[in-house]
Formats: sequence, structure tokens, C-alpha cells
Amino acid sequence: MRVLVAGWFSFDEVIATIGDELGADVVTGWLRELGVDHDVAWAPYLQRGPHWRDVDPAQYTHLVFVSGPVSDTPLLRELTDAFAHAQRWAVNVSVVSDAGRALFDQVWERDAPGISRPDLAIGTSTPDVPVLAVAFAPPQEEYGDRSRAGEVRVAIEGWLGARAIPWFELTMDLFEKPHERFPSQVEALIRRADVVLSMRLHALVLGLAHGTPVIACDSIVGGAKVSAQAASLGWPVVLRAGEIDPVTLDAALEHALSGTLTEEIATAQRRGAEGNAAARDWFTRQLQG
Repeated sequence: MRVLVAGWFSFDEVIATIGDELGADVVTGWLRELGVDHDVAWAPYLQRGPHWRDVDPAQYTHLVFVSGPVSDTPLLRELTDAFAHAQRWAVNVSVVSDAGRALFDQVWERDAPGISRPDLAIGTSTPDVPVLAVAFAPPQEEYGDRSRAGEVRVAIEGWLGARAIPWFELTMDLFEKPHERFPSQVEALIRRADVVLSMRLHALVLGLAHGTPVIACDSIVGGAKVSAQAASLGWPVVLRAGEIDPVTLDAALEHALSGTLTEEIATAQRRGAEGNAAARDWFTRQLQG
């Protein structure tokens, strides 16, 4: 017995969903537990394994199609025709038409007329990976040709994509058409992140204020307000324009997640409080002056 696991992630002609892959992960886990030899067919654009059009169908006894809608479409018919000699099963699928069901010998429906079952994705075991809140800076034209904001953003986005790091963008503007944005919204997101990666001064400050380690990225050659703010708060994880690349970002993330920066975060919060008190004293003197 040898099984080829396929799904909508097996076709270049469509873009599959995360749920399709998770369903396949569950099925391949079953096959491993049962000791069944198997391969997963991937679309070439995903570059993860063999494409079903490139394998020898005769080498497989079973085709298992996992997740998504099943109807009599040209793509599914091409796939099932190529494996006409094999047992063809559909698992965790939405049966859209009887003609689609007829393409397979056995079907375990996720849903069909009169049938509803839990999707396999609910049984997945997700790895514990850190989530980053990322604050990009605009071009910062006030710094002239010292600004490398565009280059730094490209480097960060490339690193996030290549490492498959889960992240979301922290937008710091007060207004994004058609709605206002309030500080409490941004702060709530920061509290839910494991690390803040910031090209922005205030994302650095708010990350430390809420006890979240920060990777500060100063995109101005020679350093500017981000580096100055990190220095004022005693924060050590700072990368500067010209040194922001996958190697330095990897090292900075490892440092931020190491659990060794508790004292530095406390120092930043203490210095922040002292700075606020000093500013208040100055302001009061001016008023009384």
C-alpha cells in the first residue's frame, strides 16, 4: 500500500487555504501512526514536495483528497482520471454535487445535504511559536538621505516571510480612513504580542511600558530618535541602519525571547517614570516661574 495525499494545495491553478493544509496534516498523522507509506502532492508554487502531475500514478494504490469543496470540476476530474486505477477517497470535504462525489470511491463528508461533521483542523496540534507586533516607519524625509526606512522595511518583511514568523502590523497613526484609532487599541495589541519589532519610537516605548521585549530598529544612518530613546531607557536590543539583516534579526529575536531581559525591562520602566517626574517638575516650574 502506498498513498498519495492531495488537496487544493496540490494545484497551481488555485490558492488553497490554511485549513486545507491542516486537514492534510491530520490525515498524514494517521498514516504515520498506521505505518503506511505515503507522499503529499504539493503545487509547484509552494515548493514543498512532488507535484502530482510529475509522479508515476502506478506507484500508488490510493489517492486521498483532503478538505475543501468537491464537485465535478476540470481540475478534480484530471486528478482522479490520472489515478483511475487506484482507490480514490475524499476526506473532510464539502460535497457540492453528486457528480463530484462520483469521482471518488469512498467519501467522508465534512458537510453535504443532511450531513455535518467537525472539520479535521480542530484536531491539529499547533506548535508554540512567538507572535511579533511590527511597527514600520514611513520614509522619514526629515532626515534626508540618512533615512533607510524603505530598505529596512524590505529587510524585515523578507526575514519575516523567510522564517514564517507569525506577525501583525502595529499602525501608529491616529486616523485610518474612515475611522479614528485610539492609543488603547494599539496598547491592547502590544500586550498580546510576545515581541515588538519596531522602527517607531512610540512602539518601542509602549512595548517596554507593557513589559513586552522590543527589537528596536533605527533606520536612520548614524542613529536618530529610536536609538536615542533606547539609550535613555537603558534598552540594549537595538539594530541600526546598515546592520539589519537576517543574521542580526535572528540573534535579536533569540535575545528578546531568552527571558534574560526582565531586569532591563524593569530599568526602562523605572527610567521612564523618573523621566516623566522630571518633565512634570520642569513644567510646574515654568508655570510658577
